[in-house]
Amino acid sequence: MECKYAKVVVDLPVSEVDKPFTYAIPVELRKEIEIGYEVKVPFGNRSLTGYVVGLMDKIETDIKNIKEIIKLTSYLSLFNEEILKLAEWMANYYQSHLITALKCVIPSGQRKKKEKRIVKLKYSLPKMKEKLAEMSSRAYKQKEVLQYLMENQGGHLRTSTLAKAVNTTSGTIRRLYEKGLIRYEEVDVRRNPYSEVDFDSTNPLTLNQEQRKALNKAEKLLNQSEASTMLLKGVTGSGKTEVYLQAISKVLDEGEEAIVLIPEISLTPQTVERFKGRFGRQVAIYHSRLSNGERYDEWLRMKKGKAKVVVGARSAVFAPFNNLGLIIIDEEHETSYKQSSHPKYQTRDVATKRAELNEAMVILGTATPALETYYRVQEGEHEFANLSKRIDDKPLPPVEVIDMREELKADNRSMFSKPLATAIEDRLAKNEQIILFLNRRGFSTFVLCRECGFVLECPNCDVSLTYHADQVSLRCHYCDHRKKVPDICPQCQSRYIKYFGVGTQKVEEAAKDEFPTARILRMDVDTTTRKGSHQAIIDEFKNQDADILLGTQMIAKGHDFVNVTLVGVITADITLNFPDFRAAEHTFQLLTQVAGRTGRGEVTGEVIIQTYNSDHYSIQLAKEHNYEAFYDLEINFREKLNYPPFSNLINLTIKGEDEVEVGRIANKLGAILNQQVEEEELKAEVWGPVPAPLAKLRGNYRWQIILKSDNLDQIRRLNESGLEILDNSNNLGSVTIAVDVDPIEML
Repeated sequence: MECKYAKVVVDLPVSEVDKPFTYAIPVELRKEIEIGYEVKVPFGNRSLTGYVVGLMDKIETDIKNIKEIIKLTSYLSLFNEEILKLAEWMANYYQSHLITALKCVIPSGQRKKKEKRIVKLKYSLPKMKEKLAEMSSRAYKQKEVLQYLMENQGGHLRTSTLAKAVNTTSGTIRRLYEKGLIRYEEVDVRRNPYSEVDFDSTNPLTLNQEQRKALNKAEKLLNQSEASTMLLKGVTGSGKTEVYLQAISKVLDEGEEAIVLIPEISLTPQTVERFKGRFGRQVAIYHSRLSNGERYDEWLRMKKGKAKVVVGARSAVFAPFNNLGLIIIDEEHETSYKQSSHPKYQTRDVATKRAELNEAMVILGTATPALETYYRVQEGEHEFANLSKRIDDKPLPPVEVIDMREELKADNRSMFSKPLATAIEDRLAKNEQIILFLNRRGFSTFVLCRECGFVLECPNCDVSLTYHADQVSLRCHYCDHRKKVPDICPQCQSRYIKYFGVGTQKVEEAAKDEFPTARILRMDVDTTTRKGSHQAIIDEFKNQDADILLGTQMIAKGHDFVNVTLVGVITADITLNFPDFRAAEHTFQLLTQVAGRTGRGEVTGEVIIQTYNSDHYSIQLAKEHNYEAFYDLEINFREKLNYPPFSNLINLTIKGEDEVEVGRIANKLGAILNQQVEEEELKAEVWGPVPAPLAKLRGNYRWQIILKSDNLDQIRRLNESGLEILDNSNNLGSVTIAVDVDPIEML
């Protein structure tokens, strides 16, 4: 039945219009339009883009007041009813506008097919043979073109390609068109990011006892007619990926589809190869390093059913599948699964909701589960499977913790402790490879005057500028403000102004000085800006054309280097010093992941961790590879202080260019929230308002209010009503308020 009316959400993210509006569907569009189409609609005295979220045959509103949809601006539906329900849930749970949630679930950027014009024969083969026989012998080049086309009918030949094939010009082909012997046809061109890569086909591997047990549990849950979640906890190198692959095979055999989510930083060509090698063209790849055109074409393959598996980063959770059976989240503890812009969704929770809507299964895989995830296992909310050993019973690498305070007492002022330096020399002599990990970037953290203590800071952000040796410049890593390094202190005119701190470039320089024969590669954000540079560095190291790979988080995950027998952590303290109750958890996870990069070949690996805080339990238990002991200590700490998972948080960030106005609005909102808690006797806490730890960012002053309660619904309602009262009683002007439900970071 053709519907006459549509519900449309317009692309205007303001509270007053955060609802669907009814429009009449023009007669000529009624057969074509569906839920999920992008449209252009009249709105007030202008026209806006909108998205169809409902279709109706009748309405109760006065028909005279109903405006018509102007036109369709997409040639197919961008989301179905299931994805619409997911977006509605996200908007409600994360307290964002519906249009903001909808724009999360549709393909971003360019949404146009790429086409090319190809040359085809005008008539059938027998008819063309007749036409060919009738042609003059002087038109021998035209006859050659037709003969070539007859022999290559299946080819998609452009005019230039065809002309080159028969050693003629495009004019010859144009004359055949004018004679009515050929025709031009527009065909879609797939922008394939891996068109030049040949993936070797692989077969399922024989599973060990623990892998078989995990797969059996997964298959049992997949056979259920209800949603389920299973944590697959496996030490690094235990074969989690093979369990994923065989679970996906089961899903594909049932005619269903699978989503595999991997942190962007771990989406290496090596990871892609594993899935493409097993499932070939059925796999779509979806991440931000693809061009807009490549992303859209991969999305289109999923939409049309040509791809049944997607391997991608966070946004792949919204893959346009119609028969979803399985969602896998690898490295489920990774903080990058939390969206930083509105709606600030946690991918793990969105995946769980999507599985619920599809009666599908979620597998959460990691060596170091997020505390909240492991807590849900203990509470019986998630199923559990454990891979406690590496493949072929390879041992986990021994870890040595070096107290750098003792090194300083022994008058070692080098960046490398004596045990680490000795171990590096040993591996170089044996032609084995080394990874040096530092979780910073830049040459030195900041430039400091040793006479007056002045630190050069960004004028737009409340952070110090970072010194970059290769450009001999200072840069802000938030807003990209740049400045020349001064010869004298701007404050006291002293010449004792020097770079201070440790970054990847400085470690690289120190390593070159200390190990002059070593071939060193550096991989961080600054060396991988160009497309393909990331893979070029990996290939060079994998091919053993370098001895030492130095880098930040991007070398900590997703790579198997069989010749790496030593991992050195230059300083383990940086994450510990963040103003965040999750600092110990993030430190433990990071050290465990880095340690997992070694000992994957025939030779046993070794890990050396340098730290100024050697007694901290996160470092000591990472040394012992003991997640359970870490969990027991950390969960007790969380329970005593009533932190998640024992409570819920909402972080409100008030920001704007006027420092006084931002503080005034923050204090007003804080007063409203506190008054509501008191009057309604809510079991909730209001922390703040206070200036945020990062008090100025990209020219905006920032204040913070944190709501805390055992009851998430209660503080969500508190926040919603508080913001409504504030909005009704104050002109916010250019001040904005960002809402972060279940925040990961408090900066």
